[in-house]
Amino acid sequence: MQKIISFFTAAFTFLASFFGIGSDPQVIEQPKAENFKPVLRFMVCSDTHISEKNDTRCQRIEKALDFCYSESKKDADHSTLDAAMFVGDVTDKGDPEQFEAFGEVMKNSLKSETDLLAVVAKNHDGYPGKQCRDLISAITGNDADFNVKIGGCHFIGLSTSKQTAMRYDLSQKIWLIKQLNQAVLEDPTKPIFFFHHEHIRNTVYGSSSFEGWGITDFTEILKRYPQVVDFSGHSHYPLNDPRSIWQGDFTAVGTGSLNYMEFTVDSDRTIHPNQNAVSGQAWLVEVDAKNQVRLRGFDVNDSKVLCDYLLTDVTDKATYAYTPFNQQAHSSAPKFNDTASLNVTNNGEKYTVTCPAAVSTDDKPIELYRICVTSESGKVLYSDYLINNYWLPETYRTVEFEIEANAGDKISVTASNVYDMESAPLTATVK
Repeated sequence: MQKIISFFTAAFTFLASFFGIGSDPQVIEQPKAENFKPVLRFMVCSDTHISEKNDTRCQRIEKALDFCYSESKKDADHSTLDAAMFVGDVTDKGDPEQFEAFGEVMKNSLKSETDLLAVVAKNHDGYPGKQCRDLISAITGNDADFNVKIGGCHFIGLSTSKQTAMRYDLSQKIWLIKQLNQAVLEDPTKPIFFFHHEHIRNTVYGSSSFEGWGITDFTEILKRYPQVVDFSGHSHYPLNDPRSIWQGDFTAVGTGSLNYMEFTVDSDRTIHPNQNAVSGQAWLVEVDAKNQVRLRGFDVNDSKVLCDYLLTDVTDKATYAYTPFNQQAHSSAPKFNDTASLNVTNNGEKYTVTCPAAVSTDDKPIELYRICVTSESGKVLYSDYLINNYWLPETYRTVEFEIEANAGDKISVTASNVYDMESAPLTATVK
């Protein structure tokens, strides 16, 4: 009997080792882009929601392109912006006049060196009765569903289906598989860039079932293609949130918005905090001769880089540095400076609570500040949160809450990152 037990124990140990059963994932270094020399460069943005000619969103498109052209000129070896990609909700209501406004921006701002690519979405571009596929094709010169090869890489885009009852139909999915197979057959070592409007469910920030901005149309298809770098929008969730880049069976990237930002906190979704519409975000993406992919997310108004990622080998899952596990492993709780303290001021009916902003300890943004008021006996009397304006280049320097409280009540304020890692609290007692 002992021999039988030993045999099965050894067999299980071997299988566990072979298949990774019971073992923790390895923490992978998150590389930095040093001496990166692009051979391909393109811009990606989404959710422009153009309403009329020369509106705020049109102006933000112009600023985004200006930044990308300016960055391109700094590169003596490859000074061109090869493509500009718009990932759906180009317009706010799908009116021909709104597409015309988009076309005018492209005519005035896009240089001849840059290929224009765009997909359209059902919820805004494709309002019932609107011919959004034809309207966008007339501007870009491509089909609404396209596979264009630029700089040796395939750029595949899918727009909303012609069938008004669905986002994407079966024929589109079959077409997509053919395009992916063709790209892999040509060169399995190159990234394949795939663009569609809605997130793949349970990938990037905003894509969960609860948040409601993700779809499952392409999940099973993309599992077979680690070469895919998937760009999607729809949620308006900030692209510089670390959860907006995801790696699993493939790579997924959220594209933020050129219109306004949205958030989920705890059990609250579709939150629109102060300053959520004062600027926009976009990606500048580059590929080098080794097929490494660099992604720089930037603020459109201030032309400042907000985040910078390097994908060293999208074809090899063992190198994936931006899995949810690895992102958390490289994260740590923010902290308040040693000299920081709460300032509590009585304004008559309410108290104003202020403190200096916390400090990130991991180069990732601080997401939230939370306040909690308890009685002398420890009963929670009030709690609230403030979303840090981390989607902007300059975040809050001072945190402020207004509360109702009584003498003797205890106040605590903490800062946390997007992985719920929380600082030690600042505390005070109401006088």
